Amino acid sequence: MSRRAIIVASGPSAKNFTPPPGITIIAVNGAIDWLPRVDHFFTLDPSAANLARLHSRRDGVIYHAAGLKSAVPEVLAYRRLARRGQEPREKGSPAWWLWRWSAVCGLSENKNAIHSGNSAYGALGLAYHLGFKEVALIGVDATNQPRIEGGRSNNLSHLPLLFASARPQIDVVSCGELTGIPQMSLEAWCRRS
Repeated sequence: MSRRAIIVASGPSAKNFTPPPGITIIAVNGAIDWLPRVDHFFTLDPSAANLARLHSRRDGVIYHAAGLKSAVPEVLAYRRLARRGQEPREKGSPAWWLWRWSAVCGLSENKNAIHSGNSAYGALGLAYHLGFKEVALIGVDATNQPRIEGGRSNNLSHLPLLFASARPQIDVVSCGELTGIPQMSLEAWCRRS
């Protein structure tokens, strides 16, 4: 198995993305609707749209979800670990949103659990559990721009804090607009050895 994977979400940096050959692709939520090739699907969000995706699976894709209330046949399920400490004083700050979404920094060492915070961050936890050492992010932009498949995300200002917290465990870079972690072009990441 390759030590490298690309996590693809639906932010603006994923527009016109074509999966490079030979690299595992992990689709997050609605990205599976438009990606031409996917190896794994992950969601931390049991919304009606994502439950429909779990029940109408694409051939050849391995489906994973954390936080489901009931089992879905042929979907690998994980416990969703969420935690809230003391509320930060500055409402609306990235740290406050981290608290608000009950996000857990760092990646779970328990292979049956995924830390909460966002589905793309959960996909990073999945990549870690699957043994990937190097991960590139496409469409994980932490913006309020429209998703490729339509709609908008909630506040994602906490994502730079979350992804930075995983750096001691996994080599993750942004090939999009996410700050807080190293950034590089997808071409440069693919050329790295």
